[in-house]
Amino acid sequence: MQKALHLIFFLLFTSIFSYAGNISGVIKDAGTSTPLTGVMVTLKNSTKGAASDVDGKFIIEDVPDGKYELTLSYIGYKKTITQITVKGATTFDFTMEADKSQLKEVTVKTNKITHTESAVVLEMRKSATIVSGISAAQISKTMDRNAADVVKRIPGVTIQEDRFITVRGLSDRYNSVWLNDASAPSSEADKKSFSFDMIPSGLIDRILVFKTPSPDLPGDFAGGMVKIYTTSMPEKNQLTVGLSSSYRSGSTGTDFNFNKPSPTDWMGFDNGMRNIPSAVPSFIDAADPNKNAITKSFPNDWGFNTKATPMDFRGSLTLQNVFKLKKVKIGNTFGVAYSNTNTNYSVSRQEWQDTAIQYNYKDQRSENKVNVGLMDNLAVVWGNNKIEFKNLYSQLGKSYITMRTNQPYPGLSTQDELSYAMGYESRASYNTQLGGTHKSKNDNTKYTWTLGYNDMFKNMPDLRRIRYNKSAGDPDSMYVAQVAGVVDPVNGGGKYYARLSEHTYSFNHMITQKVNIGNAYSFEVNAGNFLEYKQREFSQRLMGYTLNVLQTPPDQRYYLLHQDVGSIFSDQNVGDVGKFQMSEITAPSDKYEGKNTLIASFVSLKLPIGDKINILGGGRYEYNKQEINGYVNLDTIHPSIVTKYFLPSANATYNFNTKSLIRAAYGKTLNRPEFREAAPIYFYDFDQRAGIYGALFPHSFAEKGDTLKVAQVQNFDVRWEWYPSAGEMIHIGGFYKSFKDPIQQIVIPGSGSDSKAYTFANGKSAYMYGVEIDVRKNLGFFDDKFGTNVFKNFVFVGNLSLSKSELSLDSQRIKKIIPKTTMQGQSPYIVNTGFFYQNEKAALQGSLLYNVFGPRMSSLGTTDDPSEGELPFQSLDFSISKTFARYYNISFGVQNLLDQSVRYVQDINRDNKFDKNNDRNLYSYKPGRYFTLGVKIKI
Repeated sequence: MQKALHLIFFLLFTSIFSYAGNISGVIKDAGTSTPLTGVMVTLKNSTKGAASDVDGKFIIEDVPDGKYELTLSYIGYKKTITQITVKGATTFDFTMEADKSQLKEVTVKTNKITHTESAVVLEMRKSATIVSGISAAQISKTMDRNAADVVKRIPGVTIQEDRFITVRGLSDRYNSVWLNDASAPSSEADKKSFSFDMIPSGLIDRILVFKTPSPDLPGDFAGGMVKIYTTSMPEKNQLTVGLSSSYRSGSTGTDFNFNKPSPTDWMGFDNGMRNIPSAVPSFIDAADPNKNAITKSFPNDWGFNTKATPMDFRGSLTLQNVFKLKKVKIGNTFGVAYSNTNTNYSVSRQEWQDTAIQYNYKDQRSENKVNVGLMDNLAVVWGNNKIEFKNLYSQLGKSYITMRTNQPYPGLSTQDELSYAMGYESRASYNTQLGGTHKSKNDNTKYTWTLGYNDMFKNMPDLRRIRYNKSAGDPDSMYVAQVAGVVDPVNGGGKYYARLSEHTYSFNHMITQKVNIGNAYSFEVNAGNFLEYKQREFSQRLMGYTLNVLQTPPDQRYYLLHQDVGSIFSDQNVGDVGKFQMSEITAPSDKYEGKNTLIASFVSLKLPIGDKINILGGGRYEYNKQEINGYVNLDTIHPSIVTKYFLPSANATYNFNTKSLIRAAYGKTLNRPEFREAAPIYFYDFDQRAGIYGALFPHSFAEKGDTLKVAQVQNFDVRWEWYPSAGEMIHIGGFYKSFKDPIQQIVIPGSGSDSKAYTFANGKSAYMYGVEIDVRKNLGFFDDKFGTNVFKNFVFVGNLSLSKSELSLDSQRIKKIIPKTTMQGQSPYIVNTGFFYQNEKAALQGSLLYNVFGPRMSSLGTTDDPSEGELPFQSLDFSISKTFARYYNISFGVQNLLDQSVRYVQDINRDNKFDKNNDRNLYSYKPGRYFTLGVKIKI
């Protein structure tokens, strides 16, 4: 590390004295001031040149000081020749006049640039549907570290648990996520969701959120259909290396608890050190004659050490190459992103019975997280053909220790509690796609196809949990381990192992045919298919130490149960009669297999009506078969649910002029239950002190289990859009959604305190409506007003989403349910606003961004147990970066400047609202302010 820093400073020092100049600028249309894309900029008697991008910007590097003749060439415009003088970094702005003597219809073919702010604005402008997005260029101006940080900047989008997306107030299960042009896998064992923290921000080209359905989009979404695009064809050869380090107030430098790591933890996965020992059979039978040896084969891995919480480290490398072989252009982008981060939070956690507190906990959670992202995208272009081979691998490993103490209120408890949870979790995702785009010579026919494969693996080896109790308030009493004669995997020295694997195969293709009727009218026909096969396997094993009271003398029992957590299961205390022995309660219902087959066909027409109106309408037919193989008690179940739906949609656009338009849209979509929501399986979450039941698992809510129905959604949207100039926009829209059989997460009645649990159920109906405002505006007009030259470097970005929902439930079918309430995850308001600063001459840029969401329900309650919700979290982030000598960039940023707390509450007064004054705290913690210093080198 020290040698690497010396190399960086050496390169920085030497480059300052060997620095050559460069020419940069912006090229616009003289009449409309619109940036021109693809203008060829050349220097006379030189091989140096450049082409302008979507923003009209260009740069010619390594130009020695002196006088030059510069030529601008662009089809349809008059050639511009001018004399310039270069001295260091020199900037010029040019305009070009249209050449009316040239042919009016000219086709200019250039590489499509997608990562700039203007390119994303243009993509939204030209889209036939209502879509919002964010570009790589805008991402680079923030300190956002992964896709979860990035996507919350998009109108109507928030993030839950730092990784799951909520669009228009609809929880993660109501949103569909694709990586490029294939579906992303669900990364969780207990919910339908894609974990956005798995994608490093540096590997993102752009993110688009489609908010209205169209025949070519998947039908399984209601809030938004999110597409994360990674970089494909680069513009030029370039190597980018970045390093950064971060400090978190209240966490960095504090006492951090950790177990012995495996040699590969720093790469985000366990090397097998935590696996079940090879001597352990597939099930530990109580009468197994080798039980003593089996018990001793488990290592004593309950002890932990303490160190100062390290600072966070991140590194990235991107290598881009592009070259030509005759008429074939080949480009490749290779990227590596690495992060090693640590948090040490103090969590306040309470549980209530109506207005009376039952438990008052203080958790100290120490967590180390490693994320490794690898990307390699290859693109080949020749003529009107393009083939892309995209690969993205993400590995995330997390080790953690939670130490929980109970601080009972007087008279509420006679026991003090000391509990531990120690675990490791890794998630690996590999996404590969081979796709192509092929056009006819006259551009009337276009065929696109994508063959995709996803491999998702989640491993949770050796989650250890134990609880100690002692007499409350008695300084002379000692903590006693709660290990009994039967397995208690939550409190009694339990060991939990789980594995999840999911494979998804898909093929998506579409043909677009332009039909010309004479010379006066033309329209487009789109048709295609989408096929997807998904296979999932999940299994868990529940083991724990037991102590036979009848075979253990009282003195021996007293000695064993009073050992501290590091020594209680040491070798001398386990294995023999009268000592701790490993037992198992894994049931047949602790595993399931799932298969899902989706076959979709779609057709649509894009019809222009006059010069003002465009209509995209059509339908999508989806056949879906979901199969689950599992157990209920000892009986096997094989539910196979086949659904067939026709999903019509229509999107209409009326163009007032070239800068202003209005859109209206209707479409029907679906929301299918995920494997885990339906599967007959139970999982206990130590942090939340609650269990999660699949709907088919019998419980007090549904004594014979419940088969979840597919939710059906009717979507209506309208939006007015104005584009004052390139890169600027103002959007104002409204939406309404009605739901039949909406799926919600519900607290099981009467499951409070230690037996608290959740499950999934269909509501009867629901509706939701809202408005969205999205603004992106350069502040240069203030310069004209005040006679200054400052505001042109500032861009204001702001969006506001207001929404309201009502959920109706069948109180006759679902016991003790609240008849009407808001929908899970819906926030009454979401605000994103901020300022971006960019001064190209000074090579300086910065941002100040604010984000807040309104209170939202996380789990629907009953008449026994109140609903649970999350209170608003206000985030204010600041960043600034400076480029030196063209190649080196130094950045500094602070996140969560307001030092806000994350807080969840119970709706004690049952008014379907969540606020800190009238509701009771469930748990809360402070993430702390986050300071980051980084350096980036571009060669």
